[in-house]
Amino acid sequence: MLAAVDRVSVVGVGRMGLQVCARLVESGFDVIATDIAPDRRADAEAAGARWVDGTEAAAGADIVVTVLPGPPEVSAIARPLTEAMAAGTLWLDLSTASPEVARTVGAEAGPRDIVVVDAPLGGSPEDARAGRLLSFAGGRDEDIDRARPVLEAIAATIVNVGPHGSGYLSKLLVNALWFGQAVATAEALAIADRSGLDVTRIQGALAQSAAGRGFVADDAPALIAGDTLPNFSFARCVEQLRSLQHAATDVKVTAEVLDAVESVHSAALHEYGEIDGEMLGAIYAAHRGGVDFAG
Repeated sequence: MLAAVDRVSVVGVGRMGLQVCARLVESGFDVIATDIAPDRRADAEAAGARWVDGTEAAAGADIVVTVLPGPPEVSAIARPLTEAMAAGTLWLDLSTASPEVARTVGAEAGPRDIVVVDAPLGGSPEDARAGRLLSFAGGRDEDIDRARPVLEAIAATIVNVGPHGSGYLSKLLVNALWFGQAVATAEALAIADRSGLDVTRIQGALAQSAAGRGFVADDAPALIAGDTLPNFSFARCVEQLRSLQHAATDVKVTAEVLDAVESVHSAALHEYGEIDGEMLGAIYAAHRGGVDFAG
């Protein structure tokens, strides 16, 4: 791995970023941390990082790691962050963003000779802390290899999915499929419930079928229990679905199921407001059918 003297700057130390920061410190990196929220300084320093205010944290870094909430934040920081970096610095963005953001980032980074790899993450903050995330890495092969020591510290699996921007799109595709499975499963279980069946038994039966590979087996129990899965902003879920809609439009792909899934999630956002909970779209789909699994 990189020598301990090599400097990594982590920009964004929220729920996921703080655990990434702590993991990198434990892995022997010299870590500088910063965040737009100054009250996060104490947690970053407790994790072993040194704090520098603002984009000055990127100055002199070998690798700048960003862990931001979503596309607006990545786009907003692209120019000031790249202006602070020295030519040849690697910008490793772990945020879940969009192909449109990749174009914005590329336009800012290219003229300044900043190397960019987008590598959104699959998994929880706990997975980050334990180094067992899944990383979807987009960039040139040699640039992903350069980022690999950092990625290997936090991810058990690193998938090279193609050129810059491919990581963003891959993560959106994964999430859109999960959201779609959540809504479809909620509707199926609502039909079972309204037909007088025991949804726990039906979920168990479906979990053993071809439909059970993934959501039904692993996540439907949380749906039945009324668990909203509040580790992520629901507004960001809707934002990701809309980003993928824009990507589909760009390449002239008709995506009616995606549109339907986004419509359900947008309606749920209107109903519940901007609260945390990845499961809210599925819960709304069930509520719309007159079913509340949690009673």
